[in-house]
Amino acid sequence: MDAGFKIMLPKAKPTKPVLREERIREFASEMALHFTGAIFDNLEGSKSGEVEPLHDMRVASRRLRETLRLFQSYYAPVRFRKLSRKARRITRVLGLPREMDVNLELLRRCQFAGGLVFHATCEHLLALFEAEQARLKRRMLREFERLELKEFENDLRVLADSAVPPRSKTHLLFAEHQSAEFELFMQQMPQLLLDKAKPILEFEPTPDALQNDNRLHELRIRTKKLRYALEIMKPLLPATSEEPPIDLCRTLQDVLGDFHDHTVLIERLQRHQQEMLQKGLLLLSHGCSRIAAELQEARLSLTPQIEPAHRELVRALDAYLKPKQETPAALPTTA
Repeated sequence: MDAGFKIMLPKAKPTKPVLREERIREFASEMALHFTGAIFDNLEGSKSGEVEPLHDMRVASRRLRETLRLFQSYYAPVRFRKLSRKARRITRVLGLPREMDVNLELLRRCQFAGGLVFHATCEHLLALFEAEQARLKRRMLREFERLELKEFENDLRVLADSAVPPRSKTHLLFAEHQSAEFELFMQQMPQLLLDKAKPILEFEPTPDALQNDNRLHELRIRTKKLRYALEIMKPLLPATSEEPPIDLCRTLQDVLGDFHDHTVLIERLQRHQQEMLQKGLLLLSHGCSRIAAELQEARLSLTPQIEPAHRELVRALDAYLKPKQETPAALPTTA
């Protein structure tokens, strides 16, 4: 074998933390560190304009924020408030570039039946969106500089570590104290999950609601947050516990995401169609109108998938959550 030849192995994904001996604070610390690592592992790829690292970085920032919310009582309060706001800002900075990535992907994926005007309009839109994508990613890089990400990463790691007091400040019964905290958390968890599931359980899939993007988008956000909470807290459950309905959350979230992606692109095309009309570019205006109409048909075909996905998730949540409900207990706030 050539001495200069190296076999490139795929980078292994870090495993998620597991609960050890009811050490809830160590779990909270390690989970926050896990998602902090996922954010910054994708930073260089996001900076270079790669689509998947940008998506993964944004998802990791959302999962980190959910972790911090779930285990808020274990982290240093002042740092928690400051860094939670900054983590939310990271998510927002990544939002518009990610939305344009999705617009481009959807436009490239669509197979439009049409003549020369149709294809010319598609080429025009792809060039326009690619230029806008490049502009948004340059703006993202400027925001990254303002956010001082290296310092932010260090601060997040300090926040994660704050869940576990240093050995010099722990008392002889600290292990027993953590077991008590774990028991209290597990008593509170059913109500916490039920509160997150409530908007999903109360959603009525009426014909009007199934065509209202604002209501469907809110349902998607609620489903996503519930799914993140279920995934994060799954290692806390005993091995004999019933599986949480994570896959059903994902199914509903995916179809709602497709619906919303179509809506965003349709609205963008409609605005651009009016701009072309005002400039007297009638053929491009007509082409935008036709493409938007085809996307509307594609969006309409997604509607029948929403109600069954929602119904199945509601059924599973009823079975999973209601037997577990107990009187919630207050979590301790100090070690």
